[in-house]
Amino acid sequence: MEHRLPTIATPRRYDLRIEPDLDRGTFAGSESVVVAVAEPVSELVMNSAGLAVRDASVRGASGHVPAAGIVEDADAERITIRFAAPLAPGEWTLRLSFAGAFSKDLHGFYASTWTDESGRDHPLAATQFESTYARRAFPCWDEPAFKAVFGVTLVVPDGLAAISNAAIASEAPAGPGRRAVTFADTIPMSTYLVAFLVGRLVSTEPAMVGSTPVRVWSVPPKARLAPYALGVAAFSLDFFERWYGIPYPGGKLDLVAVPDFASGAMENLGAVTFRETALLVDEATATHGEQERVADVVAHEIAHMWFGDLVTMGWWNGIWLNEAFATFMEMLAVDAWRPQWRRWDSFAVSRAGALLVDGLRSSRPIEFPVAAPRDCDAMFEGLTYDKGAAVLRMFERHLGEDTFRAGVRTYLDRHRLANTETGDLWRALGEAAGVPITAMMDGWVFRPGYPLVEVREAPGGVELEQRRFLYLADEADGANAERWHVPVAIRGSAAGRPFESRVMLSADRACVSLPGQIDWVVANAGGHGFYRAGYSPALFEKVGAAMPSLEPSERFCVASDAFALVQSGAAELAPFLDATALFRDEDDRNVWSAVVGSLAYLYRLVPDEDRPGIEALVRDRLGRAFGRMGWVPRPGEDEVRRGLRGDLLRALGTLGNDAEIQARSRDVLARPEAHDPDVVASCVPVVARCGGEREYEEFLRRVRESRSPQDEHRYLFGLAGFRPPALVERTLASCLGGAVRSQDAPYVLRSMLASVAARRAAWRFLTARWDEIRAAWPSNAVRRMLEGVAWLVEPDLEDEVEAFFRSGRVELGTRVADQYLEQLRVAVRLRTRAGGALSAYLRDPT
Repeated sequence: MEHRLPTIATPRRYDLRIEPDLDRGTFAGSESVVVAVAEPVSELVMNSAGLAVRDASVRGASGHVPAAGIVEDADAERITIRFAAPLAPGEWTLRLSFAGAFSKDLHGFYASTWTDESGRDHPLAATQFESTYARRAFPCWDEPAFKAVFGVTLVVPDGLAAISNAAIASEAPAGPGRRAVTFADTIPMSTYLVAFLVGRLVSTEPAMVGSTPVRVWSVPPKARLAPYALGVAAFSLDFFERWYGIPYPGGKLDLVAVPDFASGAMENLGAVTFRETALLVDEATATHGEQERVADVVAHEIAHMWFGDLVTMGWWNGIWLNEAFATFMEMLAVDAWRPQWRRWDSFAVSRAGALLVDGLRSSRPIEFPVAAPRDCDAMFEGLTYDKGAAVLRMFERHLGEDTFRAGVRTYLDRHRLANTETGDLWRALGEAAGVPITAMMDGWVFRPGYPLVEVREAPGGVELEQRRFLYLADEADGANAERWHVPVAIRGSAAGRPFESRVMLSADRACVSLPGQIDWVVANAGGHGFYRAGYSPALFEKVGAAMPSLEPSERFCVASDAFALVQSGAAELAPFLDATALFRDEDDRNVWSAVVGSLAYLYRLVPDEDRPGIEALVRDRLGRAFGRMGWVPRPGEDEVRRGLRGDLLRALGTLGNDAEIQARSRDVLARPEAHDPDVVASCVPVVARCGGEREYEEFLRRVRESRSPQDEHRYLFGLAGFRPPALVERTLASCLGGAVRSQDAPYVLRSMLASVAARRAAWRFLTARWDEIRAAWPSNAVRRMLEGVAWLVEPDLEDEVEAFFRSGRVELGTRVADQYLEQLRVAVRLRTRAGGALSAYLRDPT
């Protein structure tokens, strides 16, 4: 099937009039579209899905021409409007009417609800058009290259707010109890960026950034949670205008929290929509991580106003240009807003997630060919966002900040209001750098994987050697022959003198001269490189002894890379477990995330009889650090350190099964208002870990009575951590049937798939109710939920999981199923290979 629309006729302008009926769950509309016809044509082909389209006609210089017929192709999501005589080249105005029903899967034009303090439900209508869902709301040329101006009118009941991409231009009566709200014209933009919302919503007072009013919208009871995001948004908008050197391309900026939302947020120009947890937050009760997430998502979406909205990829294969760059820019903005958070250091955690997937044989390139538009749905994941951003950061460090920004400015200015391909960005960056960079960059973007840079001592310095890193290297099929242009940053000490060096490793090997005998060396200085570093045993010992001299980002890389080598079979497990003792005095949150993450991975692998041993190991490694910090923050302690306290507490109470931590956590949850938010949030999974019926009912009550989206989610996801079988079944049952919103249920089930106590029951639930799950939950969330199968490390489940994925009932997109299966295989192989050594170590870790 040909998935691209003909380009012989292209839209220039849409005038839309939409009349939603929130009570019936339907809408009606009409549109006129200015179409430029390049050569004589007797039919117009456009996208439409689930709409009843009628009354089509065109008017041009030769007069009015009614349609001879409208033919629908439901499978292709198209309509063909035919005319009795060809339309001559020139400009024509297409007019038609349509009607449809709200979608039930949180895509297209869909219904949401919220409940007020009295228990009354209120309907709300919202849109989510990326990637190919605008066609569910109005007939259109639903491809990113067909940019057009949009003039939108919404006919809504009096008393309800109406929001679209542009500012309100006028309002007029439209019959009893209704009014027509007409919005100003947009800039030329793609259909997936159009937005409209209708419902009982309220906004903050505008924060002015230059001449642009910025507002945060929410349902009325949650208006008090909007100021934090408003502050982030105002800062970010100003930051990006200055960094890009181009004014904001919209007339206003609304950020709207939607009660039901499939993704985290959506960058609709001027009307950005969010899941409530990604926008609304109570600063007094939110953890550092919860506040950081809001800041990240707000900055990310505003970055898109330039990179994605003003300049847009030509086709869906280029979606990484939007998402990777917005991720990169969100880091820059948040790092500037809150320097004490050291956001680039904590980005290492996200980068490690991308390294995990990209170390699989089944990984994919950042950019790959997309035939059917729906195929791009699989691109909205870590490789696109985090590998893409990490590669950009690596080369920004290599080229220099000023050169990199100059290239980006050239790119945006040259292509504003237009569409681009990846090569356009490389050309602009190469011009700024004065050297071509296309060949260097293409290897990172158009090929899967990344290198392992092996480091060993050599006469007069160190030798570097690259090969592709793979978790299952014995299944590589020659992939180890691949090479990258790797900007390796080296730092260390030789003969008592510090040194730094940079080398572009393009061949198999390179030697770096050093000023004497090596004291220690790290081969990813600053931690910005998207590669792993493996050290010879002698060098690894020197690095371990020099831990206090390493930057936190470098210590993170040492810990993360060392465990990855264990997972791949390139290093033995026992020396790694010994090395975790080096971190007992660690005080950096991100470094601890790497250490705790490796212990959590092993916790899921061990058989039940070894569980007490790994719990004791967790207590041994983490106990001293938590003991130094205590339960109560000290005066002047920053947010990141408070977050670390919560991380250690949670790990000790869950993975460490620490009875004292569990008892104290119950006391904390009895009076949460008296304790630090990071402590309170971490006590929730700890109490769930050891809780029973009484605690479960209390969690349910707190979900119902929560005063912030974050508080609701803490206790909702806490339900997934209870271990008694009857409570596990209750939580699973609540995931279908409406007790848990469809936006959240997939992630609750994913948590249970990752739980050693619930994973078997969760798997049985998933397979038994699969058809209901597919019908009830958003497809993107189902894909994320299935990530949890990587933790079904049970002797009899691996074959079951593979059979399920190969049955034809699971549609996940390019290579996603293969990646989930391979992650499971990596875990099973590690257990098979190192399970005996792990058991022996846990019995006698000395």
